[in-house]
Amino acid sequence: MSRHSTGFGGPPFPDETGPEDGSDSAWQSVSGLPVYQALRRTHRRFGVRATAVAVGGFLLYVLLSSFLPGLMNTSLSGHLTVGLALGLGQFVLMGVIVWRYLVHVRTDVTPVVRGLRGLVRHQENARRRRGAFEDRTTRRGAEFRPW
Repeated sequence: MSRHSTGFGGPPFPDETGPEDGSDSAWQSVSGLPVYQALRRTHRRFGVRATAVAVGGFLLYVLLSSFLPGLMNTSLSGHLTVGLALGLGQFVLMGVIVWRYLVHVRTDVTPVVRGLRGLVRHQENARRRRGAFEDRTTRRGAEFRPW
């Protein structure tokens, strides 16, 4: 498991990166697969939902502060008011969204990405073996000429 997928940050390990030879043919062929499209849809759907929750929570706080100042100034305990509690709740909301994002990536995204990465590696290895075989056969044909 990479440091990146576990949430500890850092670049991915060398075996988790794309092809080193610069050919993007295998990567481009993966982008047309239904699994890849479903992965993009799932990730995008999560992003839209998380953004809607974050913006909605902040918008609710701003609207309550603007139109119901009496409610927001209601004391809960000592100097702690409803407005201050809701403002601090924004930090809690962002923490929950980040936590859910990490869980989403770990459970829904990472397994599919690893499978697609394995498929790309398999395609690249097959292409390299095919190229090496063709190189050997063409050299052998040039090497052993009839008299």
